[in-house]
Amino acid sequence: MTPQASVVLPTYNEAANLSELIPRLAALKGGIEIVVVDDGSPDGTEQVANHLAGHYPVRVLQRGTKRGLASAVIDGVQAARAPIVVVMDADQSHDEQIIPQLVTAVEAGSQVAIGSRFASGGSTEDAVIRRFFSWCAKQVARLVLDVRIQDPMSGFFAMRRDDFLRLAPQLKPRGFKILLELLVRLKPAKVTEVGFRFKSRQKGESKLTGKIALEYFRMIFELWRARH
Repeated sequence: MTPQASVVLPTYNEAANLSELIPRLAALKGGIEIVVVDDGSPDGTEQVANHLAGHYPVRVLQRGTKRGLASAVIDGVQAARAPIVVVMDADQSHDEQIIPQLVTAVEAGSQVAIGSRFASGGSTEDAVIRRFFSWCAKQVARLVLDVRIQDPMSGFFAMRRDDFLRLAPQLKPRGFKILLELLVRLKPAKVTEVGFRFKSRQKGESKLTGKIALEYFRMIFELWRARH
């Protein structure tokens, strides 16, 4: 039976988090498949995912080398079987309990549904410096690209797989953020933001670095140049 939604989890060194997150995802109501896309994690993430696949609706894509989160999202969506795809981080910072709301919003006509730290009902445990960076990223996206959502830096969103695949040839996967590029290229008529509490990572190391921040602003510049 075709699942209602496919949850795409890009991973790199997330073995400890997967063992806790996947059972919670599998317990959600509605048919869910989980697509783990691993970039050759040295901590045994692939082995943990394969073990969990024996007990839960998990499929594992092993890419062998570290090629980046954005390209992992594209590969995961291409491999997904459900008509709606949900993209989220595997570090347990995103609240899987709002996934049914995101899926329902897409089914009801939203072209993109976003798990948002800054929409009504949202909050974050981020340190002050990360909150400031997120605020700057939102303002720049609004001023330069006229993207008027509360959380363009979110890595937690849902959309129809067909819409994503239609855009895939235009995408330039790099770094750790892909939502903004999708929004600019899709130009969705309707976007829904669902507030959630963003949790600080408890296990493993954060992947947000200065390089990632520079990649984000480089992407904004390239999208602006493409539009003009």
